[in-house]
Amino acid sequence: MALFNHTAAARAIAYVFGALLFSIVVNVAWQMLPKRKSEPPLVFHWIPFVGNAVSYGTDPFKFYTDCRSRHGDVFTFMLLGRKMTVYLGVDGNDFVLNGKLQDINAEEIYAPLTRPVFGSDIIYDCPNSKLMEQKKFIKFGLTQSALHTYVQLIEKEVLDYVKTAPAFKGGSGTVNIPAAMAEMTIFTAGRALQGEEVRGKLTAEFAELYHDLDLGFRPINFLMPWAPLPQNRRRDVAHTKMRSIYVDIINK
Repeated sequence: MALFNHTAAARAIAYVFGALLFSIVVNVAWQMLPKRKSEPPLVFHWIPFVGNAVSYGTDPFKFYTDCRSRHGDVFTFMLLGRKMTVYLGVDGNDFVLNGKLQDINAEEIYAPLTRPVFGSDIIYDCPNSKLMEQKKFIKFGLTQSALHTYVQLIEKEVLDYVKTAPAFKGGSGTVNIPAAMAEMTIFTAGRALQGEEVRGKLTAEFAELYHDLDLGFRPINFLMPWAPLPQNRRRDVAHTKMRSIYVDIINK
């Protein structure tokens, strides 16, 4: 009986290995077939469904750089069974940012990524018409005339930060510049773009909360934003805290 079980297990492993090998061969052969000239070049990958997920997820910027050097500004790669087409360069950015709604649908791609970070019914997690309304809402705060009025506010925030931040105490020492700049950016943006009431609620903790929210923008979250990963748990905690702070400000 033990010998029979061992033989059956070995046979099952052989079948699985054979099926995997066969699928890889078929996948590679399919990629070697002539493609339509109107379609972007496809980045080579060995394993079906998985595609380029490992190399893309490990270092997206390096992946894009390598693919761009081989295929140009426009190319397609496979990410867990889905075709992802990348547009880089000036022409690529123009196509993505100014493309017609019937040609591109950013909401379909970005909604799962932005919903846990910003909340529901905001930015890409809403119809395109509502997204355009939200863009108009923030546009007024980014006009040239508005930016001129922010100069004095930004200057005051930076000077106050240097005077009060513990890292700048004393005549000499070491300062973590990225961390300090992150805090100053939060304070200056809060005061200039969101007003004095919001700025009054901002503390050094906000920089950490924004950092934790930023952890939600990981490649894997395009497909699995619900994945129980450490960075996603920190993202959700930060979102809850940020939401509570802004709700308190609105209620007052």
